[in-house]
Amino acid sequence: MERTTADLDTTRLRALFENSPDAIVVADESGRIVRANRRVESLFGYEPADLEGEPVETLVPEADRPDHPARREAYVADPTTRPMGAGLDLRARRADGSTVPVDISLSPIETEEGLEVMAAIRDTTERETLRNKYQTVMEAAPDAMFVADAETGELREANHRAAELLDTSVDALVGRSQTDLHPPEDAARYRALFRRHAEDEAGTISEFPDGDPLLVETAGGERVPVEISAQATELAGRRSVIGMFRDVTDRREYEQELERQIERLETLAEVLSHDLRNPLTVAAANLDLARERGRVGDVEAAAERLDRVETAHDRMSALVDDALALIREGYGVDAVEPHDLASTVRDCWAHVRTGDATLEVMTEGVVYADSRRVGNLFENLFHNAIEHGGEGVTVRVGLTGDGFFVADDGPGIPEPDRDAVLEPGWSSDEDGTGLGLNIVAEVAAAHDWDVAVGESDDGGARFDFTGVRTASPDDAAGDGGADRGT
Repeated sequence: MERTTADLDTTRLRALFENSPDAIVVADESGRIVRANRRVESLFGYEPADLEGEPVETLVPEADRPDHPARREAYVADPTTRPMGAGLDLRARRADGSTVPVDISLSPIETEEGLEVMAAIRDTTERETLRNKYQTVMEAAPDAMFVADAETGELREANHRAAELLDTSVDALVGRSQTDLHPPEDAARYRALFRRHAEDEAGTISEFPDGDPLLVETAGGERVPVEISAQATELAGRRSVIGMFRDVTDRREYEQELERQIERLETLAEVLSHDLRNPLTVAAANLDLARERGRVGDVEAAAERLDRVETAHDRMSALVDDALALIREGYGVDAVEPHDLASTVRDCWAHVRTGDATLEVMTEGVVYADSRRVGNLFENLFHNAIEHGGEGVTVRVGLTGDGFFVADDGPGIPEPDRDAVLEPGWSSDEDGTGLGLNIVAEVAAAHDWDVAVGESDDGGARFDFTGVRTASPDDAAGDGGADRGT
């Protein structure tokens, strides 16, 4: 008997149905299974015939069964070919009660008996395993990790380190634009940077070409410098950009400190190369003259010249001492602790050649500072006062509303010079090193203090330090140091 075209089509459809790589289940409008292919046995553990006549909820996990009839009826009311539960993690139930992750595609079929719905069910265990591994890698990453759509810049994924960096939650990050991670006023710059990464320009950067640092802005408005490693790739069939963000706050602070040290050393080299040459020249010239006077028997003139050599050597020694203090000690603050003001300044006073100079502590109290650095500060101020005011000068130290002051009754500092005296190498005395007051300024800066140079009540010099944490003796003894300053 000759087979008709309809018979051939039916045969082909049956072959496709039975040999599909997916499990196929066909149900009627009431949700009863009318057919199933052979793939259901390996996927679910059922013989196809065992499922015929059973409700489709047989293959639905028990936890999802109460809601399933309503969803099924909603589909029958508006049947279209589409994925089931788009965007959801679907699971199906096996004959032994276990569940398996699946993708399900639904298609309506019009038959003589009425509407039927065909569900093509695909096992996604391998994909879920890979996904879990991917998630594990994301969470194990030591840095903040973001995955963004290469076309739109929308953040599709982020790990918990990303949430920690931005001080927010993963859910709050997903769905936002990648530019939202950065300061809003620079959105255009970060958008351009993202586009370069999306176009296969992989790399690691921590600053823009002009040297500005890359920053992220936290939920609280804090701006954190970061280094970004980015790479464009295909993920789940979509072009994506993977970005690893590393907090480089400590590194940038270290680099900035190195730059400051290099700048200080360069300044020191300039000061030493200039200021050491002058006393060396003076010493050499006076030594020659002393020899000449000695040869002719003029002992008094020779001794005078040797005194000038000694003075030049003293100046060189002072320069070397200041330079060594700068190189060895630096200006960094190790630990800020409470120090009794009177005891501290008297100890520092004892370390300076004071002659007949007088120290007066005007107020009792406590200053919070690094012990070594604050010692450098007071000793250099005292030396400066005696050097310019003479050994009969009076130096006064006391607390103010938000810090402390050091003042003297010497000749003072002319107003045009007050901004310059704290600069390295500046000195009004040809025998001065020009480093002492710069050390004072640097120690203050290391503590985040402000320093201002002015005139004392006696017409001498006055140095005011503000932004200093201080306390009265009673406060310090009672509660560990109530702040008088900031």
